[in-house]
Amino acid sequence: MQLSEKHISKILLIAIVLVTLAKLSLIGEGFMTFPDEARYMPSGKVLENLAHFDIKEAAANLNKTQGRPGETLIKTIPSALQYASAELFSMETYESANSYPLFLFNFTVYCLILLQLYNIAKLLLKDKVLALFSVLLYCCLINGYIYIRHTLPYDCSLLVMSYVLLQVLKTTKNNTFSTKKMLLLGSIAFFGYVVYPGYVLLFGLVFIILITNKLTKSNLLQRIKYGMFYTAGSIICLLLFELIARIGDTSYIQDSITLSKTITQGNFEEGFSFLFKYLYNVESVNGIIISIGLLLFVGILIYNVFIGRKVTDIHLLFIVTAILFLLYASNGYFFHKMIWYGRLLHQFFFVLTIITAYAFGYISQNISYKKIVPSSISGIAIVTFIINLIEYKSYAYPKDIVWEIEKTTSYNNLKEACEHSDGWSVMDYIHSKHQPVTTADTIVLVNGCYFYPLEDIESYNPYITNKNEKLILAKPYFINFKAYQYEGYTIKARQNIDSLQLKIKVYTTK
Repeated sequence: MQLSEKHISKILLIAIVLVTLAKLSLIGEGFMTFPDEARYMPSGKVLENLAHFDIKEAAANLNKTQGRPGETLIKTIPSALQYASAELFSMETYESANSYPLFLFNFTVYCLILLQLYNIAKLLLKDKVLALFSVLLYCCLINGYIYIRHTLPYDCSLLVMSYVLLQVLKTTKNNTFSTKKMLLLGSIAFFGYVVYPGYVLLFGLVFIILITNKLTKSNLLQRIKYGMFYTAGSIICLLLFELIARIGDTSYIQDSITLSKTITQGNFEEGFSFLFKYLYNVESVNGIIISIGLLLFVGILIYNVFIGRKVTDIHLLFIVTAILFLLYASNGYFFHKMIWYGRLLHQFFFVLTIITAYAFGYISQNISYKKIVPSSISGIAIVTFIINLIEYKSYAYPKDIVWEIEKTTSYNNLKEACEHSDGWSVMDYIHSKHQPVTTADTIVLVNGCYFYPLEDIESYNPYITNKNEKLILAKPYFINFKAYQYEGYTIKARQNIDSLQLKIKVYTTK
């Protein structure tokens, strides 16, 4: 029996749900792994300050995240839930076992992003099967879910920005502009920027689409007018957060200027190649699918322009994205100002999946191929996702190991050993309320550290055990996972990480 488009849509939807639910298996690990995750703590402080009606200190703590006060504000929600669960179950607020509220919050945001991306894809592709296909591709990408374990601002900002992009696309398509709407959308878009300023390119993309999509000579003045109201809305949001910062004797604007000068960890020479390296080395087969889709789309676009066809909204989205990408890459490659990270690519991955779906849909317009191509690629993407997920789950995080030790083992002495001089301890603020059931004279924790920058492999000093030490745990160190290596590490550092294959080890002595 030949499947209809309705049946294919249902199958794709079921696949999306199952792939999404599979990510619940990531719960309980990775919390507070990165130094940047310490920015989560001011959210809890804001709640404490507000509980004591200390508005000035609350405003100060809101701006202790280096230009991300919107993220601090949003994360008061999971922070409040973590405070409550810690009290209810007699746990420390920031221990790994109490990370469930934060993970479920992140998972909810992730699901809302998928819903938003489907709406954008359906609007642009005008085809339910291709829209679902693009969402499934996004679901299967490591970049789509790598941050779900961590308390980082990237998905929250993407959710806000994608909402504004959807509204802008609808408004420009249907010509439903109004002063109130533009002021509101401008304010919301800037709030997305305040959540994570690294998505300034997506912020700019939305504004350019607002001005240029469906632009004609007759509506040029109208677009300029409403573009000004949109800008005014953004300025109002900016002034509001600057006012709050001033109440706390800080400055949001000054923090943002300082932060903009810190995107320099990595290699400037990867400005133009970073995306393709990431797709190949991190996303593997799914990255190759995206790369093929990207090349096909470029070819289709050139062909359409050559034969004189009108540029559509999806063509425009790609053109603007490509221009912004090239400008950013040039700023790094030629002027050594900015560097790509995986988290900065994150803002554009949904565009890549949509244009990939468009490209494969375009070359398979025959009704038979239209069913076979998305179905076959979806199967490949899902298998790749499963392989990547299993690998991802095999890695361990230092803080999780330390919390487990604190919870299960009573010891007289803790000895730490980092096998590279570029490591520092993760033992800060770790103290447990639990009553351990196992005792040991000494615990030796090897590589319970965070390593950066790892530029010098000669500084590697493997731990040599003593005769009375017993190995009770050995797990691959999380940074061996390729996706993490593309978050600020240089080419040399990535080579060193692959060479060292660090492990977290725990020894005991009696």
